[in-house]
Amino acid sequence: MLKNPFKKISIANEYQILVNEINSLESKFQLLDDTEIRLQSNQLRKQYQDNSDLTSITAEAFALTREASIRTLGLRHYDVQLLGGLVLNSGKIAEMRTGEGKTLVATLPAYLNALTKKGVHIVTVNDYLASRDQLTMGQVYRFLGLNTGLIQEEMEVHERQKNYDADITYVTNSELGFDYLRDNMALNINDVVLRPFNYCIVDEVDSVLIDEAQTPLIISNAVQTPIDKYVIAAEVIDYLEVNIHFKVDEKNKNVILTKEGAIQIETILGINDLYNPNDPWIPYIINALKATTLFFRNVHYIVQNDQIIIVDEFTGRIMPDRRWSDGLHQSVEAKESVTIRQSNETAASVTYQNFFLLYPKLSGMTGTAKTAEIEFEKIYNLPVVEIPTARPNLRNDLPDLIYKDELSKWNAVAKECEQISTNSQPILIGTTSVEKSEMLGQLLNEYNLPYQILNAKPENVRRESEIVAQAGTRNSITIATNMAGRGTDIILGGNIKFKVLKQLYTILVSYKNQVGSTKLTTVFPITNQLIGVSYKFISVFITLLNNSKFKRLSDTDILRVLNETDQIRIPTNSYQQSLKFLINELSIFEKKNQRIDNTIVKNLGGLYIIGTERNDSRRIDNQLRGRCARQGDPGTSQFFLSLEDRLLRLFGGPKMQEFMKNQFLDDTPIEAELLSKSLDSAQQRLEEITYDSRKNLFEYDEILNKQRKVIYYERRKILESASVQNKLLADGEQIITEIILRLEKNNLSLVEVISRIENLFGTNLLLLNKFKNNLNNFDSVELKTYLFQEFWLCYETKVLELEIRHLGIIRALERTLILIYIDTEWKEHLQKMSLLRDAVGWRSYGQRNPLFEYKDEAYEFFKRRALITRHLVIYDLIRSSII
Repeated sequence: MLKNPFKKISIANEYQILVNEINSLESKFQLLDDTEIRLQSNQLRKQYQDNSDLTSITAEAFALTREASIRTLGLRHYDVQLLGGLVLNSGKIAEMRTGEGKTLVATLPAYLNALTKKGVHIVTVNDYLASRDQLTMGQVYRFLGLNTGLIQEEMEVHERQKNYDADITYVTNSELGFDYLRDNMALNINDVVLRPFNYCIVDEVDSVLIDEAQTPLIISNAVQTPIDKYVIAAEVIDYLEVNIHFKVDEKNKNVILTKEGAIQIETILGINDLYNPNDPWIPYIINALKATTLFFRNVHYIVQNDQIIIVDEFTGRIMPDRRWSDGLHQSVEAKESVTIRQSNETAASVTYQNFFLLYPKLSGMTGTAKTAEIEFEKIYNLPVVEIPTARPNLRNDLPDLIYKDELSKWNAVAKECEQISTNSQPILIGTTSVEKSEMLGQLLNEYNLPYQILNAKPENVRRESEIVAQAGTRNSITIATNMAGRGTDIILGGNIKFKVLKQLYTILVSYKNQVGSTKLTTVFPITNQLIGVSYKFISVFITLLNNSKFKRLSDTDILRVLNETDQIRIPTNSYQQSLKFLINELSIFEKKNQRIDNTIVKNLGGLYIIGTERNDSRRIDNQLRGRCARQGDPGTSQFFLSLEDRLLRLFGGPKMQEFMKNQFLDDTPIEAELLSKSLDSAQQRLEEITYDSRKNLFEYDEILNKQRKVIYYERRKILESASVQNKLLADGEQIITEIILRLEKNNLSLVEVISRIENLFGTNLLLLNKFKNNLNNFDSVELKTYLFQEFWLCYETKVLELEIRHLGIIRALERTLILIYIDTEWKEHLQKMSLLRDAVGWRSYGQRNPLFEYKDEAYEFFKRRALITRHLVIYDLIRSSII
């Protein structure tokens, strides 16, 4: 163990005293037995209950967590991991390199903050990581007397409630966000699953809070869709020519229709105006052009089961639950001739930016956050702290190699793979799309080089963990679209855990209904020598096959139980204990070979990373580089680029393009400092553009978010209240007051007031005749008092009428009516706000600030929404009946 690996690093100074204090407690806790450790944990919880101060118990909590981790997982937190935990507990982002144990680090602040009994959420980017981390790290928390929860996609409401009520809950960012929206659409308090937010740790925080920040979470309802228009638009654009009828703005992902294009389309369709508001064609034409010129199959999406499935450009994963908005998805469906599905209208939405700011305490961890630290600081108030590595970083980042065109570049990549493969060094190649990964695979076939592909296609996704785990074995070549959030370490020489589990799964499935050592030795994928020596292995194996519970497991269940058992250090039931023994026995055998392979691969230079194109963000490039040289291992990274790459083509500038073309005499690459600086500058400019876009989204959504908070607060009060009678009476009185106020301002006549009130109450108010006879001279206070009394009388009459028919129905009816109309008008409000945002953008040409315009009109829209909601609720309530 390194005694003080960061003593010269300034960032550690802030936390050095705490780290020393934690280390000083280690020997004390080592002397305690398991029961005494749990008693110590209970004592810390009581101490917090007494003084509500986590600071005073931080050192003890961290030291206890470290000791619990050693006893349950066999893993001891390094000092740099303690530092990472302290940074997370301070509400900051801990930047830790790949392989430094971020998952283990999160246990430290999670346990400390869980002592408050207010709940801790640990957010991951996919269900696999959430399940794996909860199963593994949950052992630490349970040892300390806490319970853990896990949220998965298919869970019912009661399951979600139970898991969110746990001390520490593992959940994906999308599940958490959608649960928040669903809670705020619930019509019954028993359907609410989340409790008030307390503390959140976001894993891969840059992926969640930066990359996904531009895509809001939306719950929508299907609406009638003119499918024929999408089909016709897809056919019409075949008769248009680029740069004549339309222009493509690839930088901003936009299409501009020219005057010639508009005339051409109007002629083809036989219409006079593309922009006719009563029968508009322009949105369908623009979306059809975008679908054809800016969105490509196996790059931005894949076609699967007659559906268009979006591919996440940052992670390379498919997103089956996501759809492009504003008709773009339907246009892509029309382009690919798959079934066109209905359009949707937004019922509820929130951006990750405003959602995660709801947490009183927020922190995150990732391997690549420093390049986006300004955005983290300004938007989320999250400083980024670089955590030193436990061992020195030995990665060798070679200069970029630049080729004159893509053909030369891809040939060079294939030749490099062929050369590197001669000494068996493992290679990981990063590509930017499904299409390019498969094209490179075909090229490697010509060189007779074996490889594995990891991209968004389902047949590859199913083997994701295995492919990544074995990417460090000798002679391996792995082609991956993107390595962000894969969640599995690449171990040099191969990951024996996956190898052992695969072996054991194969023989268990083969022999589940058979018992007999003779057959066992003929197909067993390890040597007969081991079986001959380990009689206990054979005995345990046969006993397991005869276990009645194990026999009932399906092949899928066996795989699940194997993975769970491997991650649990001390199994509880009998067949899991047998499985654990078998796993350990096979692991002992495989570790000998793995140690040899690990040494060989290290001597070969470790994992060799090849990048085939600079990404839009430096973070994504760094994520690829970070897959090698983990925990002090050697490793090399090199990027192969061409002048035809998107980044240089769009942002390199014509002068740079012309200058560089003159430098190439043949297919020989060049290493030019000027070009490297140009690439860095292009990436920075693109990062600034995307940051400005996210900042702009945040500023607009912040206005909507204030309104959202008001609506959701109002809904929650209604859901939790025993009765909403006072609110209804107040709403009725406010309606009357507003009408009288308009009368006093001469905006309405007394006759109009009487008519509106009668319409609202649904009855003729005969006593108003005395006011009709004196239209110009009446007492507004007397009129208001009279109308209040009439409203109270109407309300009480309706209550008695409904209660006679069905006892207790009125309270449920009142609550449901209010909630339904709040939701209905909020949905209408969201549509108006979306249109408003599009509209105010044009006002900048009139020297007006679009954001200010949006803010002012949004306020008026919000007031109008509240007024309409009040009227609808009272109008419907007074007319309610039960058949």
